[in-house]
Amino acid sequence: MMLEQLIKYFVYKTKGHITKTQLVNFLYLADLYTVKWTGKQLTELNWCYYRHSPWHEDIDAALSQMDGKEIAQEAEGRITFIRLGIEADLTTDINLPLGLKLMLDNIRREWASAAKFEQLLDYVQNTAPMLEIRRIHKAEGKVKLNLNAEREKLVSELGL
Repeated sequence: MMLEQLIKYFVYKTKGHITKTQLVNFLYLADLYTVKWTGKQLTELNWCYYRHSPWHEDIDAALSQMDGKEIAQEAEGRITFIRLGIEADLTTDINLPLGLKLMLDNIRREWASAAKFEQLLDYVQNTAPMLEIRRIHKAEGKVKLNLNAEREKLVSELGL
């Protein structure tokens, strides 16, 4: 349920100007930041490192389920855009706590522009869970990410 709400939030707030790659990275950052500061994830996703990026198959399943309704997936060459669907209602408030909305808006504002796409990918690659996996695993297969690595890094930096 939370996954679908987050997808709708990011797609609606970008008014459908978001790629699937951006969306997946936004979802990863949302989970990562909540683990970093609260010790708990927003979603139930067991994030994996796959093809040099964070990923989980439930995102594809959620996008397919929502496709043609709240969102619409449009492939243009090798890029998949996530657009507003026919049932998208931008006037409806997606019921999320204010603090969470502020965090999600910060992610969107920081990384939503096409000009920042490469910086977004670089930033995600340098988060603690991604660095940990790349240091340990060289294989191309799916490997579970440890989002707590980001919290552990914070605790270490704060000297707690």
